[in-house]
Amino acid sequence: MKRFSICFLFVLSFYPYVVFGQQVPSGTGEIYGTVYQQNLEQPVASIQVRIVETNQRTVTNQNGEFRFSDLPAGKYTLTVSASEYRLENDVAVTIEPGETTQIKIYVEQVVVTLDEVEVTGERAASVVGRQSLGSAEIQRVPGSVGDALRALQALPSIGVANDFSGALYIRGGSDEDNLYYFDRVPIGYPYHLGGIVSSLSSEVIERIDVYAGGYGAEFGVDSQAVIDIYSRYKNTDGFRAKFNLNVLYSEGLLEGKIGDQGFWYAAGRRSYIDLFLGSLSFDTGQITAFPRFWDYQVKGAYNLDEKHQLSLNLFASGDNFALKLDGEDVDEDIRGNVSFGSGFEGAGIHLRSQFTDRLTSFLSLTRSYFQFDVDVGPGLSLEIDAPDYILREDLIYTLTPKHRLESGVILGLEPGRATGRFIRPPDEGEVDYDPRFVEKQTFDESVLGKRVEVYLQDRYRVLPFLSVALGLRVDYYSLIDEFSIQPRGSLLLDIMEGSQLQFSYGNYYQVPGPPRLTQSIGNPDLSTSQASHYVLEFTRQVSEGTEFKFAGYYKNLANLVTNDDNMIYLNQGAGFAQGTEVFLRHRTGDRFLGWGSYAYGLSKRRDRPEEPYRYYSFDQTHVATLAATYRLTPTWEIGVKWQYRTGNPYTPVLDAILQTDPRNGESIYIPIYAETNSGRLPPYHRLDMKLSKAFRFKSWEMSLFLELLNAYNRKNLLEFSYSDDYTEKNEIYQFPIIPYLGITTEF
Repeated sequence: MKRFSICFLFVLSFYPYVVFGQQVPSGTGEIYGTVYQQNLEQPVASIQVRIVETNQRTVTNQNGEFRFSDLPAGKYTLTVSASEYRLENDVAVTIEPGETTQIKIYVEQVVVTLDEVEVTGERAASVVGRQSLGSAEIQRVPGSVGDALRALQALPSIGVANDFSGALYIRGGSDEDNLYYFDRVPIGYPYHLGGIVSSLSSEVIERIDVYAGGYGAEFGVDSQAVIDIYSRYKNTDGFRAKFNLNVLYSEGLLEGKIGDQGFWYAAGRRSYIDLFLGSLSFDTGQITAFPRFWDYQVKGAYNLDEKHQLSLNLFASGDNFALKLDGEDVDEDIRGNVSFGSGFEGAGIHLRSQFTDRLTSFLSLTRSYFQFDVDVGPGLSLEIDAPDYILREDLIYTLTPKHRLESGVILGLEPGRATGRFIRPPDEGEVDYDPRFVEKQTFDESVLGKRVEVYLQDRYRVLPFLSVALGLRVDYYSLIDEFSIQPRGSLLLDIMEGSQLQFSYGNYYQVPGPPRLTQSIGNPDLSTSQASHYVLEFTRQVSEGTEFKFAGYYKNLANLVTNDDNMIYLNQGAGFAQGTEVFLRHRTGDRFLGWGSYAYGLSKRRDRPEEPYRYYSFDQTHVATLAATYRLTPTWEIGVKWQYRTGNPYTPVLDAILQTDPRNGESIYIPIYAETNSGRLPPYHRLDMKLSKAFRFKSWEMSLFLELLNAYNRKNLLEFSYSDDYTEKNEIYQFPIIPYLGITTEF
């Protein structure tokens, strides 16, 4: 989490911002099940499954699977409707907050049509601004090559900088405004090598929830958006193995049961280009250790009894590369050997307890550890060690079926150390940043941050058509010695059959980024930045398989940290982000899944009180996405995705002047810039296509897929490069057309 005032000093210079946080169970859960033909244990496709209390319906896919998401905690009854099958008894299901309940339903093959019973149920306020992608959808999104976090780029509220970066721009914010969680353990960094691929295997991910804004008090300080990742939660099929091989890396997954009451999984990945390319020469140097990455995830869970489940999860990742720079065109500060290494470890032990039918507890003790080590040329180096220890307890108490209370306490301890000699990272929008002339600083600093967070939230169904959620959060962070009080709330109206209107408001606070709080280059007297979110959402279930959603939002930002003319950081900045989003999704069982979305956004900042507002570097005015996947046969599937984005803001170079380099007395050209972010790169658009084929055998299965990225070879501009005197401007482009092949085997 961006809480640790020295631990991630200067990561922005070479790597995406490191973010931490704590995952909390949401107030809703989901049902995931499979319908089997009784006695044969064969899955049954195209059967309608219905929740009696809410009348929600879905249809099983070709594997007999179905899912109901975003269900308030409580007890439900499932029934089925099919012309050739009969369910002897309805199935009772209990939903726990933040959990996926997995069930099996057995039906008899008879020619009987079941009469349906219409029952209207009452439910608490749903979650504002949450968008979810399940494991099946993640694997089917074209252009993501099966990568979970890259699949998120297809959602309407999310943009990215370019093809090389996985950093997510959510509703006018930057990646440093996002918090990433994995099964209640903070994630050190979500991407390998700056964004080429995520640092978590998609094979272990069950679901990703994205909270774009206006969310409740259960999520803490330091965020404008939340990416909440859930891994596999159960195993009902015994031992299973799956292996993946593609052009970038290979991976494997093993999973099984622990007796009748538990399960486990272990997954791992490694890139292998470095195994074939030991070194590679180029004009100004040589790659001496080709970029490589690895990661692993391990989890085990066991039901101690009917009321208590104990789970343990471990995961880690690492990146490395090295090169040698030489020649007259290489600046003297970076000439020589350059090496980079980063790593992250996460671990957590969790106890979920259902003390009574009304009281649920979720207790966690987690440890996160981030390590960063970089050496550049003869005189620049930086080493960071940043552990993070968190004890968290969340409670949910159901007063009545219409009324429940949620509360939580979080205690955090964040020691860390940074050593070396380096330069400060550039600030957002800083156009005159030239690392050659930024003063180098020697670091040997240690800190000990302490954090206390408390929240209370009340969800109440006031009337059959009206629900409210009111929450209050109080956070304290020792390094700035400040309490932040954050009220939040939402209002839900059922305005017609299948339609809902929801409004939410909340205050959200962020501690200044790590470099800005240091004694050497920062200001330890800084305070938190504040944001007020206003969100209006309308959702309508147009038909059984068609969903429509409209959202409008406004975020007011105050006390942002910017520097003055003397490069001293102050809480003097201001800004806003506003926009609208339209989303339409349709599915026909498991055969067709398609959606279209459009998002308009405007994000501006004012760095100093006397200056005008300017475009934020992460502003993207228009983002439109069309995507569809179609299962041609039970084993063949084709998918396409097209996306359009407004070009990113940039600051043009107007001219250049000749000055003397103070380091060596040589003459060099210094650019003269226009107004900050006064230019726009050309629009970005790209078509991705995917074709997959499954081969099913008696005891195992193999799948092949081919993705064609940027299928019509659009030349999307990445940035401009200039000659030494800035008289010539060259264009640097993003990915050309790329074929991507993968093979998966499963036992």
